[in-house]
Order: sequence, then structure tokens, then C-alpha cells
Amino acid sequence: MPHRLHRPDALRALVHDMVVKAGWTEAEARETADHLVLANLSGHDSHGVGMIPLYFQSLADSNLSPKSQPQVRVDAAPFLIIDGAVALGQPNARNAVDRAVAMAKTGGVAIVNLLDSHHIGRIGHYAEVAAAAGLMSFFWVNVAGRPPIVAPYAAKEARFGTNPHAIGIPVPDGEPLILDFATSRMAHGKARVALNKGDQVPPGYIIDAEGRPTTDPAHVFASPDHPLGALLPFGDHKGAGLSLIAELLSAGLMGAARIDEKPQKTWIINSLFGIVIDPARLEPDAALRRSRIESYLAFVRAAKPLDPANPVLAPGDKERKLRAERGAAGIPLDDETWSQIEAAAARHGIDAESY
Repeated sequence: MPHRLHRPDALRALVHDMVVKAGWTEAEARETADHLVLANLSGHDSHGVGMIPLYFQSLADSNLSPKSQPQVRVDAAPFLIIDGAVALGQPNARNAVDRAVAMAKTGGVAIVNLLDSHHIGRIGHYAEVAAAAGLMSFFWVNVAGRPPIVAPYAAKEARFGTNPHAIGIPVPDGEPLILDFATSRMAHGKARVALNKGDQVPPGYIIDAEGRPTTDPAHVFASPDHPLGALLPFGDHKGAGLSLIAELLSAGLMGAARIDEKPQKTWIINSLFGIVIDPARLEPDAALRRSRIESYLAFVRAAKPLDPANPVLAPGDKERKLRAERGAAGIPLDDETWSQIEAAAARHGIDAESY
């Protein structure tokens, strides 16, 4: 599938203007645009500007509204519980994490649960927010509001969402460690990107509705041509177990939307459970924290690679490299994804080609 390179600032301006035109505030538009474009810059196109058409379809179907406002249920340190009210996800989650960061700065720890938000995007983004404030973080997220798409280990039909998990560890005066992964072998959005590009996915990632291995990403999207298949969990029982735990921690314990409870609509509902910790409460000496982390990272990175062209990396290294490369060269968007963005913009009177 052909693609074009787009300037990050142009995509940022386009998404911002689309979100404002649709009725959200300037602040909500900035947060959404910054988040989505940073996901593309980081190489996570599955969570980048290609999500905007889905958000605008949710808006058109009255499943997402600029009038929705989150409500705080509990604000009693170290606990923070917020009803997300299916509001626009990136500003919703950023607000919850910012509040948790402030709480952890004061008391050393915060435990946050954001319930029933619209799609909150790349989970590693929030680990980066916490790390920028000098805090460690752990996040688990479920995916509801649509059919299950990930099969439990040893099953041939889906019961889970992709249910991501992220951990962030700040390095004083250095780049943070950011571990961010779906509990499926690949994110559902990455399958969407492959479908839009006309690409196959690697073997061992997807099964069809009969449980047969396939490399065709179309099998994990609803279609009149075939029943819905499933993504497979990473690491067999390990990824499946983490997915189950993420569902219960983020949504199940507090009665938020689970993947088996909400009817299918053109939306993605996320609930987030997080723990934010001030590492200074564990080791007050920042220089010691840095030296301990960096000495171990040096040991790991010094491992002889299988392929000299692919050196051993730490979590977050690849994303930082891609940000520099794509920031200079531009963000690639395949023609199908760009046409979907153009159509969503046009419905609100915006010419995407003018950006």
C-alpha cells in the first residue's frame, strides 16, 4: 500500500482543529493531538492519528460527546477513583494521571482507577508523564465496548481485550525506562494498520473463527465475509494470565465496563488502574539511583547481539530513536489511513490536504 510522509506539526494542527471543530475545548484538542502524533513519532502507528476516524464515528453515532465530563468518586490519598463518563480518552486519562502524580509527590504513593473512559491511547504515554515528574508507575488497562478479540491460552475463540500493561522507571537526569505492551501477541491497532496497508501479519499472531492459524489481519475485524477470529496472547498462558488480571484490576473490581458486558458499538471503552510511586521514598539519593540503574543497563546493553545490526536495547530506546528519525523525515501514513482521516475531517468542513 503506498504511503506519504506528513510533517508532525501539520498532523498536530489537523487533529487539533478537527477536535475543536467537533466541540471539544482547546486544551482537550491539544492533549489529544499531542498524544496521537507522539504515538506516530514513537513508531506506534496503531495508536496514532489513524484512530481519529474511529473517534469521529463514535461521535457521529452519539457514543462519544464533548459534553461528557469525568467525575471524581474518591479523592482520599493515596486513593483516587474517577468515573470517566466515556469522555474523550486522552484528556480524561491525562487528567487522572496528573492528579495521581500530584498525590504521589505529596504522599509518596497514589493508587488511581479511571473507570469507563473512551479510548485513552498509548498507555506508555502515561508512564512517560509520571517519569517526567520523577515518579515510577505501573498501569493496567482493559478494553471494553466491543467484542472480545484475544483468545485465552488453549482456546480457539476470544474472551479478552488486548489489555495493555505499562511500567515506567525514571532515571535522574537521564532517559526513563518505559515498558509498554499489549498482552496479545500484537495490538489490535497494529492489525488495523496491516489491514490498511494490505500486509499480512507474522505467523502465530492470529487464528480464524475455526481456530486455524492465519496471517490475514482481516480475521480480527468484523466482516460479512467471515466470522470474527482472534488474536493470540503473547507467551501463551503468561500473556493470557496478565490479560485476565488487567481486566479485573482496571474494571472488574470497581464494576466498570468489562469486555463481556457492554454491547458492541463504534467505541472503545478503557478503564485504567495505576500505582504511582516516588522513588525518593525508597532511595533519597538521586545520584545513587541513577548509578545503580545505569550500571545495570550498561551490563544488559553490552550483551553480544545475535545480529550486530540489531544491538541489545532497553525499554524506550527504540521509541526515542524513531522519534528523532520521524521528527526529521516525517510520519508515514498509508493511503487508506489518510483517506479515512480526510473523510472524517471533511464531515466537519476541514480540508485535510490543506495542512
